[in-house]
Amino acid sequence: MKVATCTPVDFAADEHFFGRDSGLMCRGFQEIGVSCVSVMPGARRADDPADQVRVTMDELSDAGWWRLLEVELVLLYAWGDPRFMKVATAIRDAGIKLVQSLDTAGLTTPYGDTREWWLSFAAMLGMPQPPGSRVKMIGKAGRDFIPAAFEKSRLKMINTSDKVASVSPPAAASVRRYAESLGFPEVSDKVIVVPHPVSPLMKSDGRPKERKIIVVGRWTSIDTGQKDPEMLMQVLGDFLPQRPEWRVEIIGRDSETLAGRCDGWSEDARSRVSFLAPMSRAKLAEHYATSRIIFCPSRFESFHISSGEALCCGCAVVVADHPLLASTGWFTTEQSGTLAPERTRGALTAALEAETDQWEKGARDPDAIAGTWSRRLYAGSVVRSLLEQMQMTGKSNLLSA
Repeated sequence: MKVATCTPVDFAADEHFFGRDSGLMCRGFQEIGVSCVSVMPGARRADDPADQVRVTMDELSDAGWWRLLEVELVLLYAWGDPRFMKVATAIRDAGIKLVQSLDTAGLTTPYGDTREWWLSFAAMLGMPQPPGSRVKMIGKAGRDFIPAAFEKSRLKMINTSDKVASVSPPAAASVRRYAESLGFPEVSDKVIVVPHPVSPLMKSDGRPKERKIIVVGRWTSIDTGQKDPEMLMQVLGDFLPQRPEWRVEIIGRDSETLAGRCDGWSEDARSRVSFLAPMSRAKLAEHYATSRIIFCPSRFESFHISSGEALCCGCAVVVADHPLLASTGWFTTEQSGTLAPERTRGALTAALEAETDQWEKGARDPDAIAGTWSRRLYAGSVVRSLLEQMQMTGKSNLLSA
């Protein structure tokens, strides 16, 4: 069997690309003995690996080119974007099975779950953003009431697939509601659960778990709207005085800029927060392995791969219950974390405190957490389940959605 993963955007085929999402799925297929290549547009680069195929957009849109590739299955990472309809159509016209991966916690429409749609819109509108972006956001909300303007085109694009891959059971349920409410029940029938994969580098290595919370993200100004460093530091400022034996590591690009948000903190609280630069996945795994909790303060995440990685290292997850964080909320199931009832400063602080209490009284088993989620999220397990759900092998071992 030979398969391909395809991202119709020109990215660097570097360690970061092959360490997550489309690139890591390619490695997952190879891990279980299935021949796989990664396909992307653009000129070939000197550091491209041998299994990276570079093509033109015209070739990606040509059924003849896809036939020459001689693959049985393509996993397409195109976000359901109608701009790539020609690519999806060419794959199907070549007689190849097609799975489109939707990198989203869910899709909402005012014609489906109105509350879910409103909560999602309100959260996005409440982000700090330039006036022009806010106007665009309001315009998009208006467009949601006219499905023919975009949503039906997206559904037609998605409907070219044999299967539609959603990253978690809550995301799959949301996509089904979305498709059915807009008159595409056939799309709903195609939805399966295919989580984003986690590298086997992420594992519990037997070292003792410290009273430590880890937070991983991009802390640049352009990412402020999503990652919400203000909420993060407010919650930590409330939490640390209440739990004097716990400390925090904040990891990621520009994390040191968050030190300026500690005004008013005691010297003791400030001393228990470390700000660390981005690091290799192997090094990050070491930090996960000695932590007990990963905290996600974000306004929205399609999946939050950092939480998935931390789970495989035996950490529990703390996150808010919100439609835009539905996949991350899934990570708190099976004694693997605490879900705050709302995304507010007080609720998130209380959730962190509740989760630390679970650890203090021995109610969390890091080995069990790591075992449960590594079996579910490691790349090899994810691609096996995908093939099973495509009926290209036996029965699926993923949770039903």
